[in-house]
Amino acid sequence: MRTLTSPSVVSRRAVLQGAVLGGLSFAQSAARGARASSSPKGEEQPSYATHAKGIRIIPGQWRPHYPFEHIAWVSPAWPSQDYVWIDFPEAIFTRQGLLYLSHVNPRVPPVLFPDLPSVRWQRVPGGIAYKRVLPNKVAFGGKITAAKNAVDLELFIQNKSDGPLNDITLQTCFFLRAIAEFGAYTTDNKFVHLPDAGWVPFTEARQRKEEKGSYRLGWRGGPKLADLPVMITRSAVADRLIACTWGPHTYSLVCNPGHPCMHADPTFPDLRPGDSATIRGKLIFFEGSPDEFTRAWSDGQRS
Repeated sequence: MRTLTSPSVVSRRAVLQGAVLGGLSFAQSAARGARASSSPKGEEQPSYATHAKGIRIIPGQWRPHYPFEHIAWVSPAWPSQDYVWIDFPEAIFTRQGLLYLSHVNPRVPPVLFPDLPSVRWQRVPGGIAYKRVLPNKVAFGGKITAAKNAVDLELFIQNKSDGPLNDITLQTCFFLRAIAEFGAYTTDNKFVHLPDAGWVPFTEARQRKEEKGSYRLGWRGGPKLADLPVMITRSAVADRLIACTWGPHTYSLVCNPGHPCMHADPTFPDLRPGDSATIRGKLIFFEGSPDEFTRAWSDGQRS
């Protein structure tokens, strides 16, 4: 794997034109663009759509205290120069304590291992990955790779410590402030799927009393109300949405109006010394209505 340098040293336009995941240097990309601009008539000319359409995965940093801990920028599948920021993970909670937190937050319990060194993203086929080893020999890491109209997500934990890890829950934040059509400071554009009700705004869903679902609504817990392990956010400008899920490993669904984000927060099985586990999820970009997404989701689960 190849270590990636900070994206802060180049502009976003340079990143887009540099085809970060395509393996081109910025000079090669510029030369290709020059050749395209002088191509004979009849050949496809470069345009906004050809430059800005498609999944792009860029190693990002936006928390001032912990660069690369562990933020990725992902563009939608449709033409756009905006990004979803993935905090991957934001936190790892266990019965033994808070193993990891990607940022400073005085409202959460103290981290067991503060002042960790930076761990940078590495380039892998189709995306980026990283691995961190904590002082107690617990290792964790993840991978984000491009898929059709989505990115595939993978997280792992290896317990090489002397004791068990129990009640492992993570926060994985999909931060929307940098993607304008989804970035409103509200929960009204966030939906979860309830039995016998379909897609319901998150705040309304939280008011339900009877637990008929399998997936919780709320930070690290809450009532089991949702019957799909998915949260969606609807666009303010078009009939499309983005969805996040960890499939059967999804523990809780949550959002925050003061910090425009959505969460499908996963859980891991208990890990004895020597055990390891890997979970997989998706960030999905879908053009269509929530009901059309439901049908596509159901078809995908059957295939």
